[in-house]
Amino acid sequence: MPSTRKASVRRSQGAVALARARLRATGGWRVARASVWMVTAGFAVVALVLRIADGSDAALGGLIVAAAHAVTWLAGAPLALAAARDHRSADRRDGVLALAAARGVSSQSLASARVIAAMAEIAAAVGLPVLLLALLTAALSGRAAAALDRVALGLGAVGFAIVAGVTLGGLGSACGRVGGARGGWLLFAVVVAPWLLADLAGHGAWSIPGALGAVLDFALRVRA
Repeated sequence: MPSTRKASVRRSQGAVALARARLRATGGWRVARASVWMVTAGFAVVALVLRIADGSDAALGGLIVAAAHAVTWLAGAPLALAAARDHRSADRRDGVLALAAARGVSSQSLASARVIAAMAEIAAAVGLPVLLLALLTAALSGRAAAALDRVALGLGAVGFAIVAGVTLGGLGSACGRVGGARGGWLLFAVVVAPWLLADLAGHGAWSIPGALGAVLDFALRVRA
């Protein structure tokens, strides 16, 4: 029984690793990676310039908040669209389904692995850059209290990244499974159309982007 359980865990981990590798081979993942790290590097340069210009009193906390908002959509949007592709058909065409079946992984297990992989990739793409930026601003701080506050902002961003990963990764994967080849358009219709209508009605928080923005502001203690 223990060996059987360990083998099942290894198969599940291998399926998730395979799904993550397949997702990283998409153009959406490459766009997200390039844009996120370029923007994060830009914020890091601004932090260094402000530290040199203003000294230890430089107000760098706002950079973390701005970076978190930018990174969320620079990473979340293309990765959610990548997750919304018809991966089942692609895996069947490329022989991945047959390979997984030969290793004891069912098509249903592989579908679940794709969802977990999308959630993990989005969470990492959103949380890691902001956390590193927060640690940089903490290192540039001249006071221990300010440094701790910026580390706390970074940890709050990591918590939000998990929420964003679960939301966008799960939604993108669901649209890909339901919409097939039109999964990207289905995701667009599910996210953007309600967002525009809610914004026109003055209730932007009633949409998925608005709700995620509100969660991010709460996690980073932003006051309206």
